[in-house]
Amino acid sequence: MNNNENTIAPRKVNLSICGGEHSVVTLSHVKAVKTPDTTYREKLSKKGDRIVSHQPISHIDMIDRFRSELSARQFHVQSECHNLAKEGARYFGLFQVTHGSRKNETERGTIIGLRNAHDKAFSAGICAGDAPFVCDNLIFSNEIVVARKHTGEYNFLLQEISDKITETLGKLFGMWSTQDNRINVYKEREISNSEANDLIIRAFQAKAINVQKIPDVLNQWESSDHPEFWDRNVNSLYNAFTEVYKGNLFLNSNPATLMNRSYGLHSVLDPFVGIAKDEPEIVEV
Repeated sequence: MNNNENTIAPRKVNLSICGGEHSVVTLSHVKAVKTPDTTYREKLSKKGDRIVSHQPISHIDMIDRFRSELSARQFHVQSECHNLAKEGARYFGLFQVTHGSRKNETERGTIIGLRNAHDKAFSAGICAGDAPFVCDNLIFSNEIVVARKHTGEYNFLLQEISDKITETLGKLFGMWSTQDNRINVYKEREISNSEANDLIIRAFQAKAINVQKIPDVLNQWESSDHPEFWDRNVNSLYNAFTEVYKGNLFLNSNPATLMNRSYGLHSVLDPFVGIAKDEPEIVEV
């Protein structure tokens, strides 16, 4: 008897949705990016010391710290996708992770996003979300986003980022519980076409989508690309939005901006099904 006969291969999310395939690079490309030198203010401190105005962080140093924290807490990376923009100055990576305590990972995968910039476009950041295996639609949790400005001594800055990564990983367990409950409630609440239309307009008003995307969401609701979402319930409408979001994770936005879209959608759908609306927790230090 084959020892692997009863082994089920881990399901993976197609992470090339991050930023579009044209910007996807290998880890070797990320390693090859040169980190700019530290810049200082013209004016010295009262003690005569130079004051750091901008301390770029190596993309690969941030990734290595992230991997170290994952390993220390028994998380495992199943797949990853790396993106570079602006000649390597901006980095965005997605990592699908698993943990032994995650027992209900049958429909969705857990995704963690890392972001870093050498050109002062945005702070170094980390966020978390999930994606259904059936369609690779990624939506970030409004509960978890952490950003760190590029200031301070290099090693101290890296340690602070490590601490924030640890904090983020700890919040994943609560995110799993919240999202599992959310999806179950969404599936139970059936809706009519008129209710769906009303929710789409309210989501637009909550800045979950722009006006140009309203017809696309309507099309996905009326005729989803995935049979799993043909049921007329809130979960199918939720996935109509995330299908339209696919491939639209831009590298030039602030880490907190990634949450606005998800929060706007949850702020409309959650109260509709009776789930209390929570404000997103955005931490920047």
